[in-house]
Amino acid sequence: MRVVITGGGTGGHLFPALAVHGALIRRRPDAQVLFVGASEGVEATILPRLGHAFRGLPVHQVKGRRWRGQMAALLALPAAVRQASGLLREFGAQAVLGVGGYASFPTVLAARLRRTPTVIHEQNAYPGLANRWLGRIASAVAVSFEAAAGFFPAGHVSVTGNPVRPEIRPGDAGEARRRLALSAGRFTVLIFGGSQGAHRVNAAAIEALPRLAASRGRIQFLHATGEREVSEVRQAYEQHGFPARVEPFFQDMATAYAAADFVIARGGASTIFELAAVGKPALLVPYPYAANDHQRLNAEVMVKAGAAWTVPDQYCDGQRIAATVQAALEKPELLRRMGEQAQGLARPDAADRIVDLLERVAKCSVSELH
Repeated sequence: MRVVITGGGTGGHLFPALAVHGALIRRRPDAQVLFVGASEGVEATILPRLGHAFRGLPVHQVKGRRWRGQMAALLALPAAVRQASGLLREFGAQAVLGVGGYASFPTVLAARLRRTPTVIHEQNAYPGLANRWLGRIASAVAVSFEAAAGFFPAGHVSVTGNPVRPEIRPGDAGEARRRLALSAGRFTVLIFGGSQGAHRVNAAAIEALPRLAASRGRIQFLHATGEREVSEVRQAYEQHGFPARVEPFFQDMATAYAAADFVIARGGASTIFELAAVGKPALLVPYPYAANDHQRLNAEVMVKAGAAWTVPDQYCDGQRIAATVQAALEKPELLRRMGEQAQGLARPDAADRIVDLLERVAKCSVSELH
């Protein structure tokens, strides 16, 4: 089976794509997979480094650019569609999976024009414009959240959940803290802002430290800051006397999750479903400029389930962070229940269900290969 997986732009799109790739290879060890993304996206660096076949397209994000940049991005689309069509022909694709991000649009459109079967996966509770349009022409649509299903043709949509990397699963806190050189007995708060970091979350965490001084002997932090603010944040923890492991990002998120009692993070779909997979309670700070405010809608799913608290970005300050961490520290039974509610939202078979859809649209079942 020959499958093209297309999309990217951020780690939030990339990690589910890798999870589906892993599920496909486990099921079909002889499957051939080609990743197609933006030639200047994060996928162009990460995927080849991981040993995956990757081809880049000259596409750029439209949203967030000035009008001349938007026009240039739109005018480049026809050439990108032609190039994508050539890649599909050269590779002999039997199915195409679009995982979202601006890079997926030309490849999914090219596949439709070539009559190659397509599946799109919508991560968020409110679908983006490109996926809403592509959903009309795709062979099948997979959505992470039930709330997104109504935006797509009823007969073509399946609620699969959002695939997470197989290593993201409940782990032993003591062993994880040992590996991270943290104290085994302290209440551990994991803070991260997604693949790009988050200035507001970093600043609020620093502001919270003097307010948490009375609990200094009971709390420790794991904090992924992004590249720009790692030195400033590390210095703040040292200045206020809190044990902390501060990095630009954590390569081994499975260990970071396992070490944590409580998580403070953004509201991306990958984060939501990773929290569910590991059963961790959280304070979610949705990114306010996400398209269609989808991070707020994602976070509301966790809040309604009793698995998380949320605070709008503009109200995320040191006072709010300190009060929330202190409440979490003092209420272990509540945190335990929140973790159980989070785990109830997990979809551990999401990647396999998307592979099911790829096999179905490609009319290439396991039995046909043997």
